Amino acid sequence: MQCCDASRKRPIRGAPSLPRRLVAVKRLESLEAWKVARRLAVSAYRLTLEPPLSRHLALADQIRRAAPSVPANIAEGYGLGTRPQFIRCLRIALGSAAELRTHLELVQELELSPGRPTRDALMQCDRVIGLIVGLIRSLVGRG
Repeated sequence: MQCCDASRKRPIRGAPSLPRRLVAVKRLESLEAWKVARRLAVSAYRLTLEPPLSRHLALADQIRRAAPSVPANIAEGYGLGTRPQFIRCLRIALGSAAELRTHLELVQELELSPGRPTRDALMQCDRVIGLIVGLIRSLVGRG
């Protein structure tokens, strides 16, 4: 989705008023933070399907709720199309990513999932957090 005519630097009628830097992001699928968050959601959700974590219903449920919330909030903010709404949704996504990281740390400490998949999910989580923080800083700094 293009919100500005690149040759004239003016908004296109009916397009969301995304920041100019995001004009290059014509589709949500090309936004790196969303792509990495989506992969994280899949990885984290898969962890909850295997024992012994699958038998810890409350913790598995918390992970299943927090994990897809991260890319979903990025997508929602992107779709709303204004800088303040996008920033607000990115902050919510950041909170969900921090929550998910805490749950994954518990999984690791309690040895409820094989070490490598949990470590990989934690590294993905750190990357997502960094990407979201960078995106927020970029958007806030331009406001």
